[in-house]
Amino acid sequence: MTIVFSSTSGPEGTQIGNVLVEAASTITAFNVDLNSIVVDGSQPNITSSSTTAPSTLNTAAPITAAPVTSQAVTTRRLIFRSAGETFTTDLLNPSSAAFQRRASLITSNLVPFYLRAFPTFRSLTVTSFSNGSIINNMDLGFSSTSVPNGTQIRNVLVQAASTITAFNVDLNSIVVDGSQVSSGVSHKISLITASFLVLLSWILSSQQ
Repeated sequence: MTIVFSSTSGPEGTQIGNVLVEAASTITAFNVDLNSIVVDGSQPNITSSSTTAPSTLNTAAPITAAPVTSQAVTTRRLIFRSAGETFTTDLLNPSSAAFQRRASLITSNLVPFYLRAFPTFRSLTVTSFSNGSIINNMDLGFSSTSVPNGTQIRNVLVQAASTITAFNVDLNSIVVDGSQVSSGVSHKISLITASFLVLLSWILSSQQ
């Protein structure tokens, strides 16, 4: 998972680990293997006693998460195709290992790009996969105080695609909130408009 902090006062891995240790002593919905905790790719030297975690954390890096969670969040739906990748039916099931592996792969690769590009970025949640090579569907959350447009969201994905090797991004397939975005221009053509254009073309050709 990804935890977002203010860039001016982000806690260290040990402090984050200590908070999870403290929470594990009271959580009953699931269990936490304390020896499996990893922060930013490293296993922190966490404190086994949960009573030390609050004082260590409070003196080093005050947590200001409450104002962030109280902010209104605007969601943007992002869809793109991974051409040439094989779709399997277990990707239809969010509980399957295949779905969770691919969702984690996409999240871990894309979140750093959106965090750097937009200070108001809050979350990326993979919602589903569908057939067509693999079509990736996800929701991006931004603070409603400043929400990027479709072109800006696309440009970050294009930048990420040039360096990511874990999966590929068909740049001609990028859709943001139902609009296909390419080369800085958003295109949305309704079925009625498309039908009208076909009919008009047929009328013009029949008059020649």
